[in-house]
Amino acid sequence: MSDPLNEPGPAETPRRKTSLAVKIVLAVSLALNLLVVGVVVGAVSGRIGPAGGDEPPDLRSLGLGPFAIALGNDGRDTVRESLRDRRAEFIAERRVIGNSLRSLQQALLQDPFDRDAAAAAMAESRAAAEALQSFGHEALLDHLASLSLEEREELAQDLNRAMRRVEGRDRDGDRDRDHDGDRD
Repeated sequence: MSDPLNEPGPAETPRRKTSLAVKIVLAVSLALNLLVVGVVVGAVSGRIGPAGGDEPPDLRSLGLGPFAIALGNDGRDTVRESLRDRRAEFIAERRVIGNSLRSLQQALLQDPFDRDAAAAAMAESRAAAEALQSFGHEALLDHLASLSLEEREELAQDLNRAMRRVEGRDRDGDRDRDHDGDRD
């Protein structure tokens, strides 16, 4: 009978250290893949981009966060209708963002890393995102200009409540599941 304590074990192979550059590239690649998955899931769920053909992006994705809560159904519908008129511009800017993400992906695959190409792709994406946000701000301002003083005062109060709600969520780490902030 053999003694298991005296039997030779598998030979240990020396571990190679992974360079810092490889670790960084893998981390950035993972982050970009997660970003792409998030954009796809968001687009499918209607939280980013057109929800159903002619629908504009969610108001929160246009930098209108608390206003998406404070406006109420009629106000949100008015802003969305204004955005619907700019559908072609939304599509063009979203296409720019998609192309810039592909350019960034290509820069990640270069050895050595092409920082200038990555920076240019990110700048292009940022400019397109700012254009989308600008469309949302313009639509909101048009709506606000159409309101009476009493309606603006009520909206200011609703905005204050919405901001407290958002600040409370930030402290608690709780997220609202209703992405448009619809009120009954």
